Amino acid sequence: MKVYPEQLEQHLTQLKNVYLVSGDEPLQKIEAADKIRAFAKSQGILERQILEENTSKNPLVDQAGTMSLFAENRLLEWRFDKSVKKAQGDYILDFLQSGSQDILLIITPKLSNEKRSNWYKHIEKNGLCVEAWPIPAERLAGWINNRARQASVKLEQSAVQALIERCEGNLLAAHQDLQMLSLLANGELVTSENIKQYVGKNARYSIYELSDACLQGQSARALRMLNSLQTEATYPLPLVNQLTRECQLLADWSERVDAGSSIAEIMQSSRLWPKRQKLLQAAFQRGSKKKWYAILQRLSFIDKSVKGQADGDVWLELAQVICLMANLNPFRTGKATSVSRPQSKVSSLDDMKKSLGL
Repeated sequence: MKVYPEQLEQHLTQLKNVYLVSGDEPLQKIEAADKIRAFAKSQGILERQILEENTSKNPLVDQAGTMSLFAENRLLEWRFDKSVKKAQGDYILDFLQSGSQDILLIITPKLSNEKRSNWYKHIEKNGLCVEAWPIPAERLAGWINNRARQASVKLEQSAVQALIERCEGNLLAAHQDLQMLSLLANGELVTSENIKQYVGKNARYSIYELSDACLQGQSARALRMLNSLQTEATYPLPLVNQLTRECQLLADWSERVDAGSSIAEIMQSSRLWPKRQKLLQAAFQRGSKKKWYAILQRLSFIDKSVKGQADGDVWLELAQVICLMANLNPFRTGKATSVSRPQSKVSSLDDMKKSLGL
């Protein structure tokens, strides 16, 4: 059975012979694994054995031949830092089909192709699969409020937003900050000024989260993400490529609409997840064919700047592209900018396409 971390506790009623905890969100993985260990202990599984990963041997076979010192059954815990290889998956399946009385807990990063393998399907059918996904931005305030109540911390609404800005994408840091605030606040109401005073900037973002913020029109949040990525010395080319893919798709949709296709037909043939469709459709409604090609031209210039083929401030140019994608025109402020840009003026859509080699 597949469950989310918040559903795990209600499914820990009967001991399974295998548990799988996967995903890229550290705090939820840690807490899910702790709950499974505690439940196993409550069911009389007192001995826990950490398996050492060995590429040439099967650690499950080694443990199967080792007698338990304290109990008939043990909790065998196999942790993976990388994806589960085919041979390791075969080891897991052989162990589960051997009839062993030991309980197996597997902890892995996010799984993709592995979900089509026999070992995963066996666990999904006979055990419990917990998938730890990052908390979406729209649910983060609720998560923080719930955690604050558990830690007996009273937060002003502005304090919640300030904490989100400093800890978004890093639930472990948010959890630790709430624990710290529970000691410092001593039952008093925590304000946004308290957050700014005591909580460090621990937010972590990915280029995909930034891209989604652009599509949603969240310019301030997207710029905050960009600043965080720049501070972390992130190589900008993957971000340029991601934004280029999004704008190319939106430009293609605009071409198809002009050719007579309806947006409903485009959605049906796009083969995108419903959530992605919603994001892209919202961005599509805010733009035009000329806008997407103009942004693509700027992204082409940024790409050349990253590779040393043009002279431009990559991060400032990206900030301007983000504003344009989010429907905030940075050039209407009346302030001059010193950024070096392409010298050729584009007066028509055909000129834009020509400059992009289309």
